[in-house]
Amino acid sequence: MHKAQRLVQLIMLVNERRTFTVQELADECGVSRRTMIRDLAELSELGVPLYSEVGPNGGYRVLREKVLPPISFTEYEAMALFFAAQSLQNYTSLPFNNEVQSALRKFFHYLSSDLKHKIERMQQRLTFWVPPHELDVPYLKEILEAALEQRIIQIQYQANETQERLIQPLGLYTMNGLWYCQAYCFRAVDYRVFRVDRISELQCEVDQSQKVDLTGENIQGWIMRNDEETPLELKVLLSPEGVRRCQADVWLSQYMKVNEDGSGAIHAQMATSYTPWVVSFFLSLGTDAHVTHPPQVRDLIRTKLKAMAAQYGK
Repeated sequence: MHKAQRLVQLIMLVNERRTFTVQELADECGVSRRTMIRDLAELSELGVPLYSEVGPNGGYRVLREKVLPPISFTEYEAMALFFAAQSLQNYTSLPFNNEVQSALRKFFHYLSSDLKHKIERMQQRLTFWVPPHELDVPYLKEILEAALEQRIIQIQYQANETQERLIQPLGLYTMNGLWYCQAYCFRAVDYRVFRVDRISELQCEVDQSQKVDLTGENIQGWIMRNDEETPLELKVLLSPEGVRRCQADVWLSQYMKVNEDGSGAIHAQMATSYTPWVVSFFLSLGTDAHVTHPPQVRDLIRTKLKAMAAQYGK
């Protein structure tokens, strides 16, 4: 094995093991102990954070975060990674905001001149647009860490009124430029979705004795899931303009059927917790949408229309 290949293999080995002896690595790479000591010294000079411990149980261990091995990309792989990272720049808040910017700068720095020029030209022709929101989202990193470590946190949540909640975050997701936290809420004794920008305070030092086992759950499975025993049946008739408006919504568009004349209809199963959003959304469509079911949504629309008529009646 060439020395360069051996060094790359060494980086991957020390990342996997974190603690090891010189003899263990020498045996695995098929080299002498003396050669392995030289290779480890060279890794240290390259910036791999190694620490040696003396004694009968001594050896080496890796400090701080893991170091990625050198990776070669094709031209289109490099462009795909660059634009994937750059697409996050339209978010004013990220759980790892500074890391994205520094990683993008490092990645771009080591590209060839030709590839840099090509990416610069593509930036003038291609963008991944996310609707900008000037909303303060200060606790993304803390919520993500709580989800990773499965810890309970206390939040002040601003809905119709400010409420104190104990929650155990399952994960975070973003949609239409807004951040949401799926979590087990101990006040509701059930799962709830929280808009992260509506969390005004967060406390991590709370009693963990009530913790729920969420190890078998994942955020992707919860985004569109409906676990209620009796979900509501949503039926809506749409004008052609109503169809165009609903096609822009990820959830509604997958349940929509479009007629030859451009009109359409939505038939979906929805959780009762979606009701306030459904009422507001279809009210905003005016006469381009006619909700025919469920009765709960129709009643709330009528109530809001009466309140609006009273507000503007004079």
